[in-house]
Amino acid sequence: MIRVMSLLGMTGGFLLISPSLRGSALNVLGSATFVLGQYSPYSYIALVLMLGAGAILSLSSAKPH
Repeated sequence: MIRVMSLLGMTGGFLLISPSLRGSALNVLGSATFVLGQYSPYSYIALVLMLGAGAILSLSSAKPH
């Protein structure tokens, strides 16, 4: 959990100090939102399936410490 929080904090820091990176990230998010809306509801179903598969793979490959 600490690793995730630190990665999100570093990402937020980079987005705060770099206007060009922030602009390109917002542009990508805007175009992804437009495409999801254009092909809905099938795009939302595919997104949920991809996120679910990623969660299953992430949890199945986790090694206990």
